[in-house]
Amino acid sequence: MSYNRKPVYNKNTMKSRQTSSRKKKHRKAFKIFLLIFLAISCATTGAVCGTIIGYVKTASPITPEQLKLSNFTTFVYDDTGENVIAQLSQNENRVWADYDEIPQYMKDAFVAIEDERFFDHEGVDIIGLFRAVFNKITHPTRPMQGASTITMQVVKNITGEDQRSIQRKVQEQWKAMQLEKKMTKWEILELYMNIINLGQNIYGVQSAARAYFNKDVSELTLAECASIAGITNNPSLYNPFTTKGRENNKKRQIDILNKMLELGKITRQQYEEAVNEKLEFADSNSSEVKNISKQSYFVDQVVLDVKKGLMAQGMTENLALNMIYNGGLKIYTTLDSDVQKAVDEVFTDSNNFPVANPSNPHPQAAIVIIDPSNGQVKAMYGGYGEKKGNTLNRATQIQRQPGSSIKPIAIYGPAINEKLVTAATVIDDSPVYMLGVEKGLYPKNFDNTYKGLQTIRDSIRQSLNVVAAKLWRDVIGPEIPLQYLKKVGISRTQRNVSLALGGLDEGVSPLQMAAAYTPFVNKGLYYQPITYTKVEDQYGNVLLENKEIKPVTVYDEEAAYIMNSMLQDVCTSGTAAGYGTIKNAKGETIPTGGKTGTTSENIDKWFVGFSPYYVAATWYGYDLNTQIPAMEQNQALNLWNKVMTKIHSNLAAKEFSKPTGIVYKEVCTRSGELYTELCRQDPMNRAQGIAWAPIRTEMFIKGTEPKNSCSVHVIKTVCSKSTDLYGRNVLANSNCPSSDVYDKIFIHRKEPYYPVTAGAPFPDDFIYDYTEGEYCSIH
Repeated sequence: MSYNRKPVYNKNTMKSRQTSSRKKKHRKAFKIFLLIFLAISCATTGAVCGTIIGYVKTASPITPEQLKLSNFTTFVYDDTGENVIAQLSQNENRVWADYDEIPQYMKDAFVAIEDERFFDHEGVDIIGLFRAVFNKITHPTRPMQGASTITMQVVKNITGEDQRSIQRKVQEQWKAMQLEKKMTKWEILELYMNIINLGQNIYGVQSAARAYFNKDVSELTLAECASIAGITNNPSLYNPFTTKGRENNKKRQIDILNKMLELGKITRQQYEEAVNEKLEFADSNSSEVKNISKQSYFVDQVVLDVKKGLMAQGMTENLALNMIYNGGLKIYTTLDSDVQKAVDEVFTDSNNFPVANPSNPHPQAAIVIIDPSNGQVKAMYGGYGEKKGNTLNRATQIQRQPGSSIKPIAIYGPAINEKLVTAATVIDDSPVYMLGVEKGLYPKNFDNTYKGLQTIRDSIRQSLNVVAAKLWRDVIGPEIPLQYLKKVGISRTQRNVSLALGGLDEGVSPLQMAAAYTPFVNKGLYYQPITYTKVEDQYGNVLLENKEIKPVTVYDEEAAYIMNSMLQDVCTSGTAAGYGTIKNAKGETIPTGGKTGTTSENIDKWFVGFSPYYVAATWYGYDLNTQIPAMEQNQALNLWNKVMTKIHSNLAAKEFSKPTGIVYKEVCTRSGELYTELCRQDPMNRAQGIAWAPIRTEMFIKGTEPKNSCSVHVIKTVCSKSTDLYGRNVLANSNCPSSDVYDKIFIHRKEPYYPVTAGAPFPDDFIYDYTEGEYCSIH
């Protein structure tokens, strides 16, 4: 036997051995990978467990105070601190309902759609959690859903911790498990159904039942229970008070009914009846829901402001509202009961709201009255007639276009304060094409006429759109108005000419407009408006206080006074004449100033006016942006006048405080310069039979008064036989006979006006201008 023979290899043997070798290598590599994976997994698990333990250790336990819903009455006082104007007990927007009062349908609906294993888990639904995690892994771009139990939602609502983080979620789960040890399932479900947000500032199923169906919660049908249960998932999306919201609400209701059927909570027949039941939702503004809120418009706003203040200190909205309505607070407001009484009388008197077209919805109005010396809101009213239910507060919640009432705070006030113009500065109110000739005249004045050379004072008095627009374009520019609006609480970014005319990208409320005018009365100082001065808890501890509020300097005192003076002209001889003047009970005239505002097509009417005592902003119009009929055109002014007359009845007539830095000069109103004898012979006044000359004693900030004499009134030698295209006499030449030559006084524009297009209008003083450089062509 020979042992020296070499082994014989064929192709198949070689391939088999190579394959075997690779498998060994793969197995070895897999073993190494598995060991590494296990090591990493163990380390990761340890780290994760350590992190979770750390999260749990640092979690603050739920306190008894957070679970306790007290029933102490909150008292709201007027500005005397003695008169109670409201008692808030059991939040009318979150009325407590005991577990036994709530239909079983409602309980089953919430459990079915929000937490079907609620009665089986101990605060955390492990099955739901793993399903949510798996869905997140398989669909990473989608938000993780389905992991939150009813108990966890209660925890989130009462703690206010809702930030998106793993730490918060872990702590929420731990707190939920702790809560399950302290409370029974029915107690947790009862608490849940009383604190959940159900839209429209409504919390809890009892308030929702009253608001959406005008029923007590115990009277709700299966279909209605499912409808309400669906809202909490997304109150805005499923809002039954909007058309789209009702469509979405119906789809959500059917999903809930399907789930209840699947879980055996209802029969097939009950399901079919509920799906086919027509839901009769209440009208959000009807008297049928008046029991939802019996608060006045003012108290509504106080609640919002106090809620905001409490939330700024770290409370959730739910906790803040619970404290307001059940915490036994003492809220000291800025309301003047006498002023509010006067407002109530005017706004609930149907004679003050004539209806021109009975087929239209009823006209609405709102008013806010502020003490300009401190920004305290003294009264407000948010709609026509008696307040019914949890309705829209138009005094603070509407956003409507202000029209010309924006001009003093966006254009004229800033321009005066920046010393870019004076009250005597003259702007040519002549046709202009600010959007391009091809788009026609823009802007136009309200009466489609053009007054010619006009001072700033006269332009404000007559509310000339063209002058305000030219001032914006040629003098003040787009940035300064935005800066000044921001100072008075109206933040905008709009940089086009419509800002100067009150066509804003976003509207304003009467509260904003009233506050924005206060610097004209208060030496140029603006205070952010407030509705309360102090809030105390039931033990007398101060929770919130509006004290030492620093004013914002908007205008120099002299600029504010000049604006005040010009706005007084609006009331005595301008667009507010007849309504802008008020008298006290003795018949003495109370000095007033203000500005009207009308939007395109007469959709909105405004008057923002003031006395030495108060600033009041009034809006009048229709909720659906309906055109205001002719007979209602003056209603904003009329309401303002009636309210202000009442509240000034027992107040003395006094003048506005005048600063020392004001000087006076006699000027020509055609030029804004010192008058000359030629000004006394003004050709326009003479032609119109006006006896007085266009000369005025005007006020100026010291240092801005004119130094030069009038350059607009000129005397020229003309030929009586020769005229230009417009019928105006032209200058005489050396060949004109003396019999045809005479001296004539003209109004001479610095920039001549010529019509751009055929048929274009002319300013009223155009015929009294002369053509420079054009001489007689006859002689």
